[in-house]
Amino acid sequence: MNREATSPAWDCIIVGAGPAGLNAALVLGRARRRVLVLDNGAPRNSATHEMHGVLGHDGLDPAELRARGRAEIARYGVQVVSLQAQDAKVLDGALRVTSAGRTELTRTVLLATGMLDELPDIPGFADVWGTSAHTCPYCDGFEHRDERLAVLAAGDRGEHLAVLLRQWSDDVVLLANGPHDLAADKLARVRAIGVPVIESAVVGLDSQGGRLRHVRLGDGQTLDRDALFFYVGWRLRNDLARTLGCELRDDGSIVVDANQATTVDRVYAAGNCSEPRALVPAAAGSGTTAAVAINARLCFEDADRAVARGPAAATTAQAL
Repeated sequence: MNREATSPAWDCIIVGAGPAGLNAALVLGRARRRVLVLDNGAPRNSATHEMHGVLGHDGLDPAELRARGRAEIARYGVQVVSLQAQDAKVLDGALRVTSAGRTELTRTVLLATGMLDELPDIPGFADVWGTSAHTCPYCDGFEHRDERLAVLAAGDRGEHLAVLLRQWSDDVVLLANGPHDLAADKLARVRAIGVPVIESAVVGLDSQGGRLRHVRLGDGQTLDRDALFFYVGWRLRNDLARTLGCELRDDGSIVVDANQATTVDRVYAAGNCSEPRALVPAAAGSGTTAAVAINARLCFEDADRAVARGPAAATTAQAL
């Protein structure tokens, strides 16, 4: 496969090695693309020990999925390096990506960094995070079915989680952690399904072996609870999207189109950084969507360049 000497070293640099980034790397590697994956070793689900709702891999440790993915993409020549992407710049027909002691040119970039979950600043939370404190009912709700559940979230997010979790347990409380700001219709909804709203401040969590036992409140009450589902917020793991000028949504995620293309030419985004609510299969699928779009774009770019060079250049290239 002939390449112009002046072309970037990579067809795509993928920033992030979670399900979205690795799935994209697999598809692009099989398309014989030159792919570099930058992995900072800090996945979004680093606190999670089991993955659920993933067909064929239900209950698998996410670290094992990533290890299998890295082994698979290596068979197709994809390179993975343990580096944090620090900077990126759009050039004429290419992009420059800078990491510690390394600068690379690429035709496209795929951002697949996931999001960083903001965690409650509550004593004892670190002891239950990933074991009996979670963000996603679909990922961990079944494991806590029929248990005593608490929702720690404000406003619409708290109501949303509380309504969902009633599907897994009849005993759910909503911890507003202060005066609630629920609209009247939303307050009526949670009360109608038997979810009390507690406005006292949450001052501590007691646990044993990673299992939540009690939620301590500022008014002196102690609630017996077995698991906590929470939402504080999330944010992008690095500033590359902002540095490149990608449009962001109000929740901090990256705006993309149906092909996972961002508002900046040659820059794509997939996984939770473009859809924070996406479960693992959806995140991986968006990586495939991005990879297919990237490969098609590059194929047609190469064909258009061949047309621009004219028949004589094509005849010479065939002779070589």
